[in-house]
Amino acid sequence: MNVFVKDSEDIGQGQTMNYFRELISKDECELIVRNALKSSDALVIEYNISKIPGHIGFLGEYLRLKVLVERNGVQSRERYFLKSLPIADKNQRSMMESLGFFRKEVGVYSQILNAFGHNATPSKWRPNCYLTRNDLIVLEDLTWQQGFSMLDTRMALRQSHLHLVLDALSQMHGLSLNYEYNCVSGQRLDELHADVLFETSVIRDNSWFMAGLSGIKAIALNGTKYCRDPAKKQIMEQLMDSKLNQVFEVIKPTYDFQSVLIHRDIWLNNLMFQLETNSTTDEDNLNSPKSCILLDFQICRYLPPIIDFLLTLYLTTRRSHRDDFFQEYLNFYYERLSNKMRGFNLDPDTILSRSQLDRSIGHYKIIGHVFAGVYLALTNLPANVLDQLHRDDPDLYHQYCNGNRDEFLLKYLRDDEFYRETMTECVEETVEFFFGFEKEG
Repeated sequence: MNVFVKDSEDIGQGQTMNYFRELISKDECELIVRNALKSSDALVIEYNISKIPGHIGFLGEYLRLKVLVERNGVQSRERYFLKSLPIADKNQRSMMESLGFFRKEVGVYSQILNAFGHNATPSKWRPNCYLTRNDLIVLEDLTWQQGFSMLDTRMALRQSHLHLVLDALSQMHGLSLNYEYNCVSGQRLDELHADVLFETSVIRDNSWFMAGLSGIKAIALNGTKYCRDPAKKQIMEQLMDSKLNQVFEVIKPTYDFQSVLIHRDIWLNNLMFQLETNSTTDEDNLNSPKSCILLDFQICRYLPPIIDFLLTLYLTTRRSHRDDFFQEYLNFYYERLSNKMRGFNLDPDTILSRSQLDRSIGHYKIIGHVFAGVYLALTNLPANVLDQLHRDDPDLYHQYCNGNRDEFLLKYLRDDEFYRETMTECVEETVEFFFGFEKEG
């Protein structure tokens, strides 16, 4: 075995570099390769592990595994994507371990998604998983031979992208219903997998989420047109907390609506698109995605599917687009989900009717508003702001992420035009939802 690390400038110093070298054993690497290639005779000649540059996620280390493999005397090079618990950042690792984010995602891959099956072209909707440990997940590298990529996090998705996202979600939800009704005799997933489908995010012990709720209120009281009206500002000051806190009740398990395994984390860094490569311009290429893969399953729950639908629209589109096309997207999603159910010999009218889906919108719309305010407040920041802060001042980074970030958000609300435009739009829509303020021109 020859384990070496090339991208040392991206890894850190001393102990962190050594940890990368020792993150997986040669036997584990061989198991990964054999699972991926479906070959029992693949031999590992050498491999290396390097950190992927950039802040592509908030809840772990993102690494690339490169392997030189020999089969039947022929050598080939293979690549895989590794996700591990945070290594260098002890504060982040402690939070992940205490809240169970990583343990949850390991369980989703190893117990639930593995049991779902049905992840082959043309209905592939998630990356293949080749190894899980309590501190590590090894997936296929979708950027390598298949050419998947992420979009700019400040981009609003277009109709062609959204149809692919909704189709991928309908496949995930349809597989959940197939598993529940055809494989485990109608048992609820949250009872079968209670050790996996627990709540990690929308809890008062999650300081990251609580800081996000505070940030929504800070923007409402300091950056919206409604804060300029003394009467409306007073209403927000008195009632905003209680309105936001309703999300803790809404997120609880329900018996009123059919539930499925939901992703609940649909934002642009958790989506990868395979784009057309024969278009004449980059703009045409961007408008012509071929397929979509869902990433990151660390906050999955067993809840009604409308939550994923709402989060897709609230986290990836602008308000004017949602207002114009909400019904069209809902029709598209339910048509695809119905087709998936029928393909599994399930009756949509009996299990999850369109009228039930429509009724669930009003009950769960608060989740779209609240999650948008919490997520977009960080994801819509200028590029590399959080990454640079994490490098330059880790203590301040953790204060903003897990303490109070109000002043941090208000600074960019003043200084960055895109941030001001999108966050004002987001929070004003939430305020109107909560208090019935009429939308002003």
